[in-house]
Amino acid sequence: MNEIKAYKPTTNSISLGQVLHCPYNYEDTKLIVKEMAENISLDLVDKNLITNQIVLTIGYDIENLKNPNIYYKGEIITDHYGRKIPKHAHGTINLDHHTSSTKNIMNFTMKLYERIIDKNLLVRRINISANNVIYESKIKLQMVNEQLDLFGDFKKREMNLKEEKIERNLQMSILDIKKKFGKNSIVKGMNLQEAGTAIARNSQIGGHKE
Repeated sequence: MNEIKAYKPTTNSISLGQVLHCPYNYEDTKLIVKEMAENISLDLVDKNLITNQIVLTIGYDIENLKNPNIYYKGEIITDHYGRKIPKHAHGTINLDHHTSSTKNIMNFTMKLYERIIDKNLLVRRINISANNVIYESKIKLQMVNEQLDLFGDFKKREMNLKEEKIERNLQMSILDIKKKFGKNSIVKGMNLQEAGTAIARNSQIGGHKE
């Protein structure tokens, strides 16, 4: 069973970490990162928060240094168990605006994943954080007080905001259903894949089964 770490709120960020039950390859890890990005976005919506920065950390498995079929000549570190493992991958990506949109957060997160991941290595730990979080009402107030920019593409911006508003209404509906009928009352096709962990994660609270 995967070890699930609950959201850790700080003054300006939320994060979700997961220790996988076995080493995951590049494609399977990609699926988990997508699931976690969606969870982060829904948690933002639930708390009326928005973010403009995603941080992703990928921890590699000890098997990478034992398996003769895996080629690794990069930096090696020692984990808290005293074992030698490849140095973790870590990166940050800035969104083009504050948002809680699942579509935007997932797109930027996957760009970051592709940028930092070593596709040849097996993964054991994943952590994703949304930084610089603020209340949505604060950014709305800033927009009202904004001065006009003669060079801005207001039509495109207005369209993007309209799309995000529609998506947010859908996210709120999803959250309402999950709160009423359980977190697994709505799942996506990716969650049903063999490597997916969202359904198991939704059945746990603070790392334990409900």
